[in-house]
Order: sequence, then C-alpha cells, then structure tokens
Amino acid sequence: MVTISNPSRYSAALYVRLSNERIDEITNGEVISSDIDAERESGSITNQKRFLKNFCNECGIDIYKIYADDGYSGANFDRPSFKEMIKDIEAEKVNLVIVKDLSRFGRVSSKVTYYTDEYFPEHRVRFVAVADAIDTGLQETSEDMTQFKAFFNEWFLRDCSKKVKNGKKTKARAGKVMTTYPTYGYKKDPKDKNHYIIDEEIAPIVKEIFLKAKEGMTPTAIARIMTERKYPVPSDIVGNTHTRNANEVKRGWNRNAIKRILQNMTYLGYVINGKLRKVNYKSKKILSVPQEDWIILKGMHQPIIDEETFKIVQQHIASRTRKRVRKYEWLLNGLLVCEECQKKLSVLPHHFKSGKTTFYLRCNTYAENTALALCTPHSSNLKTTTEVIIDTIRKRCKEYIESEKYVEIANITKNQFTNKEDYTKKEINILEKKLSIINRKIDSLYEDKINGILSTEDFSRIYQDANSNKQNLQHRINELKKNGEKEDVVVDLNKIVKEFVEMKEINRTMLVQLVDKITISEKKEISIYYKFNVLNDMKNEKISMLKVS
Repeated sequence: MVTISNPSRYSAALYVRLSNERIDEITNGEVISSDIDAERESGSITNQKRFLKNFCNECGIDIYKIYADDGYSGANFDRPSFKEMIKDIEAEKVNLVIVKDLSRFGRVSSKVTYYTDEYFPEHRVRFVAVADAIDTGLQETSEDMTQFKAFFNEWFLRDCSKKVKNGKKTKARAGKVMTTYPTYGYKKDPKDKNHYIIDEEIAPIVKEIFLKAKEGMTPTAIARIMTERKYPVPSDIVGNTHTRNANEVKRGWNRNAIKRILQNMTYLGYVINGKLRKVNYKSKKILSVPQEDWIILKGMHQPIIDEETFKIVQQHIASRTRKRVRKYEWLLNGLLVCEECQKKLSVLPHHFKSGKTTFYLRCNTYAENTALALCTPHSSNLKTTTEVIIDTIRKRCKEYIESEKYVEIANITKNQFTNKEDYTKKEINILEKKLSIINRKIDSLYEDKINGILSTEDFSRIYQDANSNKQNLQHRINELKKNGEKEDVVVDLNKIVKEFVEMKEINRTMLVQLVDKITISEKKEISIYYKFNVLNDMKNEKISMLKVS
C-alpha cells in the first residue's frame, strides 16, 4: 500500500481515463463481449474519482484538480485533459500525479516510462499508481515494477487490438457495412446499422449522374450541372461536414466527386470492405490496401445502378484517362502561393505544334472547379516569373552585403534562424526506427516466454538489456525534440547570402534556405517573404510582372 509521509508538501493532480472502445467477437452469429466491457464497469470514471478522492482524504493530500479523459485510448497520449495536466505541471501548479493504476495513465510502455523515469523527475513531480503500489518517491518501487507493469499493460492493448481486427474481419466477410458514414444515395437501415437501404431523395441524383456519364458527358461537365441545379454534395448528406474548416468557402460539385461516385461499386449492391488499414495499435496512420486484397460481396443491398450502365460508364472513364508520363520538377515548387486564397500554385504545360513546351503557373483553387469562380487562374509564364524572382533575391542579398547591418552581423560569426524542419529531424527519424525495432524485439521476447521457448530468468535478463537500450534511445529522442522546440538552429547567413550572389545557377537547397514563401496576386504582383528577419526588414516592395513583361 502506498503511503505519503509528508502530504502537506504536495498539490495533487488526480488523473482518470477510460477508453470508449468496445471489442466484439462474432462466433456463429453470436456477439461475445471482450474484457473491456468488464473494465468499463469496474474502472468507470466515477469509480476512479471516488477511489482517488478516498485515497487523498486518508493521506491528507490537497487536491489541485481532477483531470478526466473519458473515451480516449491508452495508446494515444494526445488527450485534452492529459495535455492540460502537463501544462499545469510546467506552470508548477502540480507536483504530485495520482492515478488508480498504471493502465489508466497509458498503455504504451515507451511513453509511460518516459514520463515516470524522465519527465516527472526532471519537473520534480512525484507519480503514484495506487492499486499497483508504484510510487516514484520511493526508489525501490519506481523502476523495475513500473517497466514491467507498463510492458504488460501494452501487451493487453496489443491483445485487444488483435481481437478488434478479428471482429472486424468477421463482420467484413459476412458482408456487413463497416463505414462510419453511408454512401451517397443510401441510408443506414434503422433496424441494422450494418446494412444499407436506398435514400429515396438522393438516389435519383445518383441515377442522373450515371445516365449523363453513360451518354458521354465528362465528370467536369456533370459537376457543373449538379452545381447549377444546387444538388446537395455528398458531405452535406452523409454527415461528415465536420471535416471542413470553419472559414472554408463552401464548394459545389467537382470532377473528383463525380468520378468517385461513377467508380463506386456500392451502387451495384456490393459491399466493399478492407480498403484501408491502420499501421498498428500505436499509430494513427492509415494505409491503402491493394484492390486484390479487398473483401467484396455482391447482392448485400438493393442496387441503384444496373451492371450494364456501370460497365459502359467505366469504359468511358478509361477512354479519357491517360497516365501521367512524368512529374514536372521546377525550382519554385512548393514556395509559390496565391495571395488571394493562399492555395499553392502548380504548373500547367502548353504543348505547341512545333514540339516546344511552355509552362504556365495556375492557382489550385481555380483549377479544382473553374465554374464556381472561387479564384482566378493567376496565369504567368513560369520561366519569366522564376527569372524575376531569382534576380530580386540576388539584388536583396547584394543590398544586405553592402549595408551597415552586414558589418554589424559580420562581427558575430553566426546568425540565428529558427527552422521548423530543423536539422535534427533526420537523426530523430533514425533513432525512432531503432526504437521500433527494439519494441518489436521485446514483444517477440514476451511471446517466446509465454510459449515456453524462453525461461523467466533468460527473459528478465534479455528484457532488461533491451529495455536499457530502449531508454537510452528514448532519452536521446526526447532531448533532440526538446532542443528543437526551445533552441534556435544556428545558420551562417553571411555564407548563404554570399553563395547566392556568386552562384551562376541557383539550386533548390539554396533557395529554401533563404525563402519562406512567395505570393503572386491576381494583378500579377510578387511578394517575397524571407526566413531571415534582417532581409525582411529591408524595403519590401511588390514586384509587378506586368511592368516586367
């Protein structure tokens, strides 16, 4: 049992968490709930709060605040109340964190041990997991016990993840609809959320789209008609409008939305599952699954489109689709931005009969749907624009070299400059890959122990060695990230500026070192924003392309 001998010293944060995950396994049509249901019953937010309050009352500990994350997985540390607690720790409002048990704090061993072994000690915060008798204020309970408990909690999470996957695969193979939002033209059956029924108001729109495509109309032309008739777009109907930015201009139909509908086999009565998958239970990243591995079942709901119409439409799409032979590489790619809508500018080739190709800039907002007139083309000759921009930057660099400011800065050998994608990023990526390998090794060790391949003694010895390496790697990663956030990257501005002036041919590396972004307005006026304040402080007039041409 954990005891606090000097409670008056502490201002406690009580942290409670509960996942909203429900893991079901289907066997012969019968739903069997997993252990998580029992966990929710015994470890509810209310019960955790009551348990921790009683503990604090018994020990005489002053409670600063209770932080509750209800409905958040232990694999994810990006939780609102958890982040609020960390901010209060940084502000020195809290110096004791209490949880019911270690699993409530988190289930990823590397993250848990980082906080218990590094973060909390560095911030002079005592950590207590009452039910697990873990107390970092007592050295003998704070190291091995925490690491082993964290490891087994992560194993539980991994085991639950497997159950979730198996349950989803069973549903997918049974032809159950697995999507959060229904396909445009369908609704979820009130009697069975895993089954589609036709939406009588929207299905005619889908039929009209297919009919026009069957007659040979292009997706762009169909989108224009749908927008003119003010037909509701898919996001307005299926309920995922929350993905829009609050300040985003409401867009109408575009060719991509039409094409997605025309290529969707759901309208034939098919249920298609397994198109996407998560990397693993630790990562949020979603991967696309090759089409040959999809689970496709026919006749699972009433079709809106017949097979013949769908086949003809696919032939029309295929006849117009041409594979892009090459991706155009250009010096200013990613740096040019539309001043009006803040979208990136891309290049559009114009091929002449003589065989010559000229590239022009084009606003991506305009390109997405010209009919809505949300922006203008911003068309400019790429070669001329590039030459003007490079000449302007060279001129600015010469002004810097010749100015008095250069003399002042030259006495200081380096000029500090904060780069969001700092030079430590590569090292962090390498270390994180090594950390991932060690985590897989530890997982494998545990499985060998469970299967009797590895003795408990050997497991403990190898695990401690692997975990030591893991802690060293994690410490280095955290150190690099911390330095990247709090310290400026030191760059020799004088050297960069001189090279830019002297170089006959400018490469992209040199350009990115100096320039943050370049905007081009509808009036073809160019503004260059430098990464170094000393360059931005100089007279920053807009360059008119109309005068240049």
